[in-house]
Amino acid sequence: MFNSDQPIKSYKEDILGRCPFAQSLGNAILSYKEKDSIAIGLFGAWGSGKTSIINMALEHIDDIASKNKTDDKKPIVIRFNPWNYSDQNQLITQFFRQLSVVLRRPDYADDAKKAGEKLETYAKFFEPLALIPTVGPFASLLSKVFKNLGSATKSWGDQKSNDLNVIRAELNELLGKQPHKIIVVIDDIDRLNDVEIRQIFQLIKSLGDFPNTIYLLAFDKNVVINALEKTQEGYGAEYLEKVVQIPFEIPLISKQEIEHLLFSQLDEIIKDIPENKWDRTRWENIYHSGFKYFFRNIRDVTRYINSLRFSFEMVKSEVNAIDFLAITAIQVFIPEVYYGIRDNKDIFSGVSDSGYGSDAANEQAKKRCDEIIGRVNGPSPEILNAFLKRLFPKLETVYGDMHHGGDWWGNWRRDCRICSPDVFDIYFRLSLPKGEISQREIETILMLGNNPDAFAEALLKLNEDGRIIRFLERLEDYTQRDIPEENIEPIITVLMDIGDLFPEGDSGFFGTSTPMRLLRLFYQLTNRFDSHEKRSDIFKRATEKATRSLYTVVDEVSVQGQQHGKYGAESPDPEEKRTVNSAQLEELEKIACDKIESWAEDGRLAKHRDLLPILFRWKEWGQRYKVNNFVNNMIKSDDGLIDFITSFLSKSTSRAIYTDYVETMHWRIDLKSIGEFVVLKEVEPRIRKIFTSSNFEQLDDRKKLAIKTFLDTIDGKIKNAFKNVAETSQHS
Repeated sequence: MFNSDQPIKSYKEDILGRCPFAQSLGNAILSYKEKDSIAIGLFGAWGSGKTSIINMALEHIDDIASKNKTDDKKPIVIRFNPWNYSDQNQLITQFFRQLSVVLRRPDYADDAKKAGEKLETYAKFFEPLALIPTVGPFASLLSKVFKNLGSATKSWGDQKSNDLNVIRAELNELLGKQPHKIIVVIDDIDRLNDVEIRQIFQLIKSLGDFPNTIYLLAFDKNVVINALEKTQEGYGAEYLEKVVQIPFEIPLISKQEIEHLLFSQLDEIIKDIPENKWDRTRWENIYHSGFKYFFRNIRDVTRYINSLRFSFEMVKSEVNAIDFLAITAIQVFIPEVYYGIRDNKDIFSGVSDSGYGSDAANEQAKKRCDEIIGRVNGPSPEILNAFLKRLFPKLETVYGDMHHGGDWWGNWRRDCRICSPDVFDIYFRLSLPKGEISQREIETILMLGNNPDAFAEALLKLNEDGRIIRFLERLEDYTQRDIPEENIEPIITVLMDIGDLFPEGDSGFFGTSTPMRLLRLFYQLTNRFDSHEKRSDIFKRATEKATRSLYTVVDEVSVQGQQHGKYGAESPDPEEKRTVNSAQLEELEKIACDKIESWAEDGRLAKHRDLLPILFRWKEWGQRYKVNNFVNNMIKSDDGLIDFITSFLSKSTSRAIYTDYVETMHWRIDLKSIGEFVVLKEVEPRIRKIFTSSNFEQLDDRKKLAIKTFLDTIDGKIKNAFKNVAETSQHS
């Protein structure tokens, strides 16, 4: 439910303790028994709650009248809203017409109804009345009225014989005889322009000072005085004192009351946030470093809460609640800074690549940030700077306070902090980017970690809609503490079983391939256990249960072998850093080798996209004649030979260090590797024959590329080295 910035209508809604003050105002109105017109002023700044106090005061007056059962003397309340009329010349006429309509209600005394009828005539005298720029007594205004009447009086019929003084005298008599006090409420006078403000006071002082009328006027005193000064020659305050006989200054709302109102509203909005998602210490730091300075009055709280309630509901499961509260305050109260942050993601998010504010990049970032902070007249630059540092730790490096390294990224992303480059945009777009996975979805899937079937089903759905890579990336944020130990083995088992079904991912210069992501996840999860035996048991059971993937199993066992100095490793890792011991590694290698042979026997191995690395490991772990038999059987047919050659196709990217802005991709086939499994002189003629046959064009693009690359390499058209380039290769 949104608060439309409307004042409260009843003292039952009062949460700031204003009711006693409002009742005192109501009692002051009720206690006035004289017949002379009187004006009561309710003074307060913008957003101080003047209208709410008026509503409670009128409610109190109505309650008292009802208890006393004095309907025949019950006050008549008229709320005149002068800003409803666009034409300045309508103000006075419309006031008397509204008063006329109210007084003619059937439940009021006869004299009141007669006065209402007479007021209709009285109002017509002011229809042709042009702007009267001065404020003075009634008699001095008559000449101005009649001076401007002219031919308009001809349309009045019998009214032209009436003198305005006579009508006013009749009104005074009727209103003086009727038993009701007429309470005229004119609120928000300070919202009018200077001319209209002067008209209102002209009305109260000279034209509408009827018997039994009580004017309750609400406005910002300084605004009204400034407007009156322009015609009162510097005596605006003195004139105001003459018009307003009883002033009421609204007590200033204490900071504690504003804070209480703000917190009660915030509690309602964030009530569904789990306790472990709310860092109380961090909230206190955010609040006292700058957040609290945005709220000076009730209206500030209302503006902020309305904006927060709408936007937070849209993204509450994808953002850090504390950060969102903070950035929303910036959006509402200093939008110039908000847009500056939004448009300078590189300055505010992530970590600095350099040290403590010493290099040119940090100096440039500091200059830009100072410019953004300097856009506003809100909190002081020092306060705003400290506030922003709490939200964006990168600024602490920019300003030379301290440095945050890249190891913070995972924590920030897991906590959905605005300073995380991966989450930053959600705070400003209020939606997830295409292909992103929501925080709620991640946490929901992780809750399935103890149910392998359900967990696997959830991951396969992510794989179908193209978000599995993003999930694996985000999963690293949870491996250290959020995944219960009892869920580690089921999660590894599922990933080991379906890892081959995922896209290969990016393994260029700065990318990370899917196999590498899986290896990192396996390492991070099992490293939470100190025992070699515990880690070995997890991998043993996971590899045994894997039926849908082979390369994921082979790759993991290979990496564990490298820890022991095998498979091209320069040296073995210390014993305490190895995932498993030597005996356990041999057992895992045996399980992996048996799986390779099983896939070879049922025909799945020949079609595997990662055939090449699997063959090399099979050669290491198994019997060579079995590998040879598999390859020879595979290449007997042309289709098998094409699949075999295609499995050796790899791509490399190159970039000239001093001249290129982007990478160039190259395709290659390593003839030496092929030669470890087949005799090149025997397969080359067959490949050339396939290349020149009519069936070549029927092959898919990847197979055609592999055949052409194979032949170009044999013919010397493709070199194995690139000069003056930085290069990386991957199996593809």
